[in-house]
Amino acid sequence: MVSLKMELVPTIMKKKCIFVVGPTASGKSAWALQQAEKYQGSIINIDSVQLYKGLVIGSAAPSVAEKGRANHYLYQYVEAPREMTAGDYLKDFYALLDSQTLDGKILDSSIKFPLFIVGGTGFYIQALEKGMFNIEPVPIEFRKIIEDELAISGAAPLYAELQEKDPDTKIHINDHYRLVRAIEIIRYTGLAPSQLRMNRAVNKNEFPYEHIKIGFDFSKNEFVERVKLRTQKIIDDGIIEETKKFYDLNLTQWAPLQSVGYKETVEFLRHQKSKEWLFEAIKLSTMQLIKKQKTWFKRDGAILWSKQEQALAQFLT
Repeated sequence: MVSLKMELVPTIMKKKCIFVVGPTASGKSAWALQQAEKYQGSIINIDSVQLYKGLVIGSAAPSVAEKGRANHYLYQYVEAPREMTAGDYLKDFYALLDSQTLDGKILDSSIKFPLFIVGGTGFYIQALEKGMFNIEPVPIEFRKIIEDELAISGAAPLYAELQEKDPDTKIHINDHYRLVRAIEIIRYTGLAPSQLRMNRAVNKNEFPYEHIKIGFDFSKNEFVERVKLRTQKIIDDGIIEETKKFYDLNLTQWAPLQSVGYKETVEFLRHQKSKEWLFEAIKLSTMQLIKKQKTWFKRDGAILWSKQEQALAQFLT
């Protein structure tokens, strides 16, 4: 009798990709690993924090043992103080697939399809699937000017400028990251972000591979219990010691350390708070993040939220 693995090597799957998405602590990584083993595929990270070297525990990145079960790519390769953007991620993703290299280094093993693209960073997933326009990178000094304006005068003047130049904007005044990004695009290129979205039909950078999106979710009560276990685990496993390495290097403003788990641990170190406080702070922030992620992903009607194994088997047939 021919084994399942032997049957699933045919060329029909060589260019098929599966986006495995959902909120933090929804079990998507464990499921993707099981399926990558079953179908002899590879896993590519699309979580914005798991990209960074040294941020393993707090980001719940795959362990060495898990990486040994299937080929994993785009995990822990970006060194501080470099900060990644969605555009940077796309460049690395396609460079990886096109040349089988990463940061100029030849990979030890070839990437195997089907690809399981796993993560909860909705903006990166959208950028990879729908493509981004090739806007010239904005100089850091240019962005710094806008960030200084925000720090000195608050968000109101920048938001008024955005509404004047881009009346169709959906950005909220309190979403400072996207507000600064929108203003820098407007000032540097003269183009309004909503105009770019309206012209997406002419964008040639959409994801070129056949793909489906499979999602994982739980009820609020189930998430509360899962987040409690997850939070205790990362504290027990050493998120404090992991964060302190960067804290001691004065990298507390580094973007990845502003993410859930690390941000609270920085405050824990700075103000010498208790571990009980840290547990509650991370748990609360994680639940708030999950709520935002749920809202983002539920807008996407193409995500399959049930009968995941059946959907995957049909896709790969």
